[in-house]
Amino acid sequence: MLKGRFSQLSNFNQVLLSLSLVVGSTFILLFIGSILCYLFFGVNIMTDTQALDINGTNPNISALKFYQAIYSIGMFVLPPFMIAFLLSDHVKKYLRINQSAQLSKFIQAFLLILVSLPLINFMGELNSQIHFPEFLKGTEQWMRESEEQAALVTQKFLNMENLGDLFVNLILIAVIPALGEELLFRGVLQKQLAKWTGSIHWGIFISAVLFSALHMQFFGFFPRLFLGMLFGYLFVWTGSLWVPIIAHFANNGMAVTAQYFISEGQLPENADNIGSTNLMWESSILSLILFSMLTYQLFRTRKRQIEG
Repeated sequence: MLKGRFSQLSNFNQVLLSLSLVVGSTFILLFIGSILCYLFFGVNIMTDTQALDINGTNPNISALKFYQAIYSIGMFVLPPFMIAFLLSDHVKKYLRINQSAQLSKFIQAFLLILVSLPLINFMGELNSQIHFPEFLKGTEQWMRESEEQAALVTQKFLNMENLGDLFVNLILIAVIPALGEELLFRGVLQKQLAKWTGSIHWGIFISAVLFSALHMQFFGFFPRLFLGMLFGYLFVWTGSLWVPIIAHFANNGMAVTAQYFISEGQLPENADNIGSTNLMWESSILSLILFSMLTYQLFRTRKRQIEG
């Protein structure tokens, strides 16, 4: 019986086991994805590299989206359940998805994301202005080219012509990442790292660093680090993984939805860039004040519940 078989492993070995399962699951699902791409789209990933080349003249966006979904499921969604199965007799309890939270907590989490958007965009603007020393110019150039490539992929993916495209993108960019990344980074790694380091704050910080680094976009590293830490504290303060999942979904979902309405001409083109415009200082300071107030209120509510 494999269920809970490795629960006696040391904290460090539990982390190693978790990372190994993530890597193994990712490779297996990518292999399966390549077969499914051929069956569903007629694209042989091994030979037809042009079909999945985002810089090509006619990339197969549908196949790219499908392959991205398979990759995300293989890396983020499946491994946490496998890890929880091997390390605990109660999978849902281990991942903290066995309990919900009060509706007020979900509303507070949504409002936190909403009011922090200008602050996040401001951090992104500052992050993009970072320049490396002269001896690291080659590294900086490579990072900026990678950033441009990622931006191009995002632009292609967010090219939506109808509500059907919006629905697909919400599943791909909001639902799957919110569920999978929170299961892995908060439901598994944050808890394991907190036990290993002996500090919940270090657990939150390190898992947030890994969360941001995995996106492989240095010039968006600090905004994602901020979000990762926010999701981590939401998890700790509410005791339910569903709260950071909803917050994560709100963050990604609002970006996708805003882009759709911008393309439809129903929102101004800079609607999703508030905080990185000429009013960045004013909007960012206001965002920070509102964010601090909401965060303090959430923290105090949790503290009173514990003391009570």
